[in-house]
Amino acid sequence: MITIDTTNMCSHLQRKLFEKDGQYHSLWIAMQDDSELTTVVRSRQLHIYRNGKKVLVLAGKSVPKIIREDPICELLQIERIKWMEQRFNNALAAIKDGSTNSLKTIKEDIAELSKYYSSELWKIDFAAEEAGNLPPDLKRGVLSEDGIWNLLADYRDIQKKKQ
Repeated sequence: MITIDTTNMCSHLQRKLFEKDGQYHSLWIAMQDDSELTTVVRSRQLHIYRNGKKVLVLAGKSVPKIIREDPICELLQIERIKWMEQRFNNALAAIKDGSTNSLKTIKEDIAELSKYYSSELWKIDFAAEEAGNLPPDLKRGVLSEDGIWNLLADYRDIQKKKQ
């Protein structure tokens, strides 16, 4: 069982790790069952080691930094795709519904999806999809270029019409 002194950990990272709907929560759960992993909080970030060798650095607002290939890093990618897929589906449903309340609830989802779609992480995830390196049962509509592009465009159009 891994315990962490969160005194100097970024509050954004704490939410991502410890809250049930946090982006890294499943990763945190998996880390608890892996006796080869250790962690240290440095500069408000979580540094993850396997058998004394650093493999990953998680930060609150910036993208994770993969130091070396490791099973925990592969899990990070899958969990990221699942998390983004959930946001993608929430946004699709809200846009389809079209009510003001629904559209207000997805503002943060849209911001995260837009940031993800324009990031290097989306390109890495898309390349993994194209290469067939993702589990076949993983839902990944968020990796569809047209799907995410159309979602963001539809949201922008709705916002323009409201003005």
